[in-house]
Amino acid sequence: MNKTPSKNFVFIGLIFTSLSSIFVKLSDSPSIIISAYRMLFASLLWVLPVMIKDREELKRITISDLLWCFVSGVFLALHFATWIASLSMTSVASSTVLVSLSPVFVAAFSYLVLKEDLKLRSLIGIAVALGGSILIAFGDSQGGGHALKGDFLALLGAFFVGGYLLIGGRVRIRLGVRVYVLIVYSISAVVLFSIALATKTPIYPYPVKELLLFFALAFFCSLLGHSVYNWMLEYVSSTFVSVSTLGEPIFATILALIIFKEIPSILTLVGGISVLLGLYIYVKSTGGKNPELKIE
Repeated sequence: MNKTPSKNFVFIGLIFTSLSSIFVKLSDSPSIIISAYRMLFASLLWVLPVMIKDREELKRITISDLLWCFVSGVFLALHFATWIASLSMTSVASSTVLVSLSPVFVAAFSYLVLKEDLKLRSLIGIAVALGGSILIAFGDSQGGGHALKGDFLALLGAFFVGGYLLIGGRVRIRLGVRVYVLIVYSISAVVLFSIALATKTPIYPYPVKELLLFFALAFFCSLLGHSVYNWMLEYVSSTFVSVSTLGEPIFATILALIIFKEIPSILTLVGGISVLLGLYIYVKSTGGKNPELKIE
């Protein structure tokens, strides 16, 4: 008789994903390089599992599947490029809260393009979240344009990951999660290294400490973090996992306070609480149907 895993595994995934912004802050490398190596190492970690379990599925991939995976990989690459860059300009609290607004962009696309109706509670949640993001931006604007630019990049990161999730929802109807992730992560790595070459950002050499941080992002945050979320969706409700992930900005902010002595402003705290509350209302109103948790 198989024993159902404890719900505590979701919180283990939460802790690992919360480390992402900390590892980025500890790195001295250009943001595009951090993004590129994270995706490179993350894709390499999936090669062996796919080769062992999914060879037959790889043979059945169509050109259409690959094209959609390519678009998804581009969106994911732009997500990491913008969000990781934001961390060098604004606080961990502002960046992690604002990048969590991807469900708002998904909802907007679903309403405007797919013509899906939004419940009143969903609209209230979105309004509260957007109001919180305005408070964060206003608070950061008091400290100069540098932090405000970082906030904008974090919002761009939320937009791009929203596109990645929407495309992934289409492709994942045909492809298993391991095959999909391997292909998309690999494409994302190629795109990011291409951007680095185009901008004449040195690809190598980097110190061992930097390479270890890149690998830590891939292993702990991508593999043990998001993979645990996906695994636990087989045993707990998507609403439970969706709501649990809202704790990521909270844990990341606490860690930044301890490690980097980053003290969020009052407006950032109030705005962050508003964003998370709004997202909580939105997630509950949709029954946890958040594409983000199904394909990363």
